Amino acid sequence: MKKIYIIVLTTVLLCGCNSFLDVTPKGKLIPNKVQDFDELMGDPLNVSAAYPLMEMCSDNICMKEDYLTYYILSDNGKAYTWQEEFYRAEEDDMTWNGAYSIIYTCNLVLSEVPGINDGTDAYKAQVMAEAKVNRAFYYWFLHSCYAPAYDPETASTDLSVPLVLEPDLNAKVSRTTSDKVVAQILKDLKDVAMDLPEKSASEYHIPRVAVYGLAARVNLFFGNYDAALENAEEALKLNSELLDYNTFRFNDESNPYGGVDNRPDPEYSPEMIMYRSSAYSSILTTSMMSPELLEVFDTEADLRYKFNFTMLGWDGEPSGDPYPAILPDLDYNIGVPEMMLIKAECLARKNDPEALNILNTLRKKRIAADKYADLPQVSADKLLKVVLEERQRELAFNGVRFFDMKRLAKEGIYTRTLTRQFEGTVYTLEPNSNRYMLPIAAKVRLLNTNIVQNPR
Repeated sequence: MKKIYIIVLTTVLLCGCNSFLDVTPKGKLIPNKVQDFDELMGDPLNVSAAYPLMEMCSDNICMKEDYLTYYILSDNGKAYTWQEEFYRAEEDDMTWNGAYSIIYTCNLVLSEVPGINDGTDAYKAQVMAEAKVNRAFYYWFLHSCYAPAYDPETASTDLSVPLVLEPDLNAKVSRTTSDKVVAQILKDLKDVAMDLPEKSASEYHIPRVAVYGLAARVNLFFGNYDAALENAEEALKLNSELLDYNTFRFNDESNPYGGVDNRPDPEYSPEMIMYRSSAYSSILTTSMMSPELLEVFDTEADLRYKFNFTMLGWDGEPSGDPYPAILPDLDYNIGVPEMMLIKAECLARKNDPEALNILNTLRKKRIAADKYADLPQVSADKLLKVVLEERQRELAFNGVRFFDMKRLAKEGIYTRTLTRQFEGTVYTLEPNSNRYMLPIAAKVRLLNTNIVQNPR
């Protein structure tokens, strides 16, 4: 029978709480063996704490005003309109709390495992490597949500999130500067790949390839393009398998909501490099594909459009909506396509035409076979634009679009000003606006006055 562990943790982590049980609750086990901590690292919660509120902020979605009427006072509606606060004073910030709860678990593992007497050094190293990779992922996620786009020129003064590396529930922490958070993320990912197995025990554990995949992602977002390229290539050496969308079929052609035959669930996808899901994967069910996203698709040939969006309603009749509905739930996996796109972007930034060949390899598995043609050659100054458009199509709801908008706006590449309207009020998101940082919930700030709000 699978053991059940308890780690006592409040929902307002990092707020200086004093409740910590030092007794073993009936029917629970306090971990005290390496295997216990190994199983703790295999908890499904570890892969699903990324609360996807930032999806509502991106240019990939739009919401009809009659739907928004029901959501405008919720965190979803407030995020969609980039408001000053997303939560009322008594409400928890699920983005903040979910990520920090996993970071606490990782810190506990890293604190306790070295002093345990049983287990080999290799086994301990494996468990601790998993904790470091999970911690790196969630610090990257928190930093991406709450900090400005990374800039080495200002990183020593830009505020990121509190950097907590010990399992201390009573710590009255302050926000740490971006340079220190980024350095810790990279440190956690350094030299741990070989401590992990090539094949993990389950999708909830972390295999070796995941280290390279996550390192490729974070280095891309931090502007370390040579390192991102190297990491992406290492990941692709271990897994380069692509699903062929030409093999997909709707279970019921008259009702796209009935599912897609031959498309595996994300946790079983052969493309998977690091399994990640979301605490609220159905957040987009009331949203539509935005006109900005629609304009980058060839709706006749691109099978990603065919199998992910529809103009039909649940009854199989035309919906009457102005834009297509979004069919799948969120898929936050780090996968082979992302590694290919990172490699292509890094090469495009060097004006290397090999970037187009990488895109063509991916597109052959995404475009209807009878409509496929290689991308035309473009001048060096257009190459990056072509890569970034392919990235938007492929990773539309993969948890990175809003963060891409932020980093590309910082470079002057993303220049679009977004507007949304509700009951006569116009809400605006301009490039490099402070609204590219999520607000820190009033409850977090109230319980720990050391934590300051983001400028709005």
